[in-house]
Amino acid sequence: MSAPASPYSSLAPQPRQLRATYHFGVVSVLGLLVAFGLVVYATWLGVAALTAVEGATQHVGVTDASAHLASVPAVAAPPPLAATPSGITMDFDQLWTASDGNTIVAGTPTMGTSAETGESVILVPVTLTNNGERDWNPVSTSFVGKLNHATVPESAEGDWMYRTPIVAHTSVTLTKVFVAGPGQFSLTASTPNGVALFSGQV
Repeated sequence: MSAPASPYSSLAPQPRQLRATYHFGVVSVLGLLVAFGLVVYATWLGVAALTAVEGATQHVGVTDASAHLASVPAVAAPPPLAATPSGITMDFDQLWTASDGNTIVAGTPTMGTSAETGESVILVPVTLTNNGERDWNPVSTSFVGKLNHATVPESAEGDWMYRTPIVAHTSVTLTKVFVAGPGQFSLTASTPNGVALFSGQV
């Protein structure tokens, strides 16, 4: 005789049903992960394809630019400045070039009054440019001012004793001051590599 069935036996979970539910849950989670992975992979492929297309476009642009640049002839370096004949008379504001490539420009002279003595003075801005590779020592350059062919004294109010070396590829502008009035004024700058002579009416 068999034992009577328990009224709760139908409510008790069966082992097979548990395994099936657990198996179905694992499959569902794995399916979701695979689907998510496919979406991420597809997105990555799209971004990679877009990047490749943009990179190819930019590469073509760079290639074209390089080809265009290659077809343009190279700009030659400017030739060295030709030396100005030593002692030639030039107008003020003209560029004088020494045999070593250094240059001197004496700007337009202006009239002024000495703060110390009240005398009339002529002020001349003189720009010295060192185009060489060695320092240019201004002590080796002397300046003489003349008014109507007569030598005039240089005033200590200007840069009359400038001694700081001018390093390569730099310029310095000195203010030369001469005790003189208006008239035909000339400035001579004597360097070891030539003589610059500037002249004009003040």
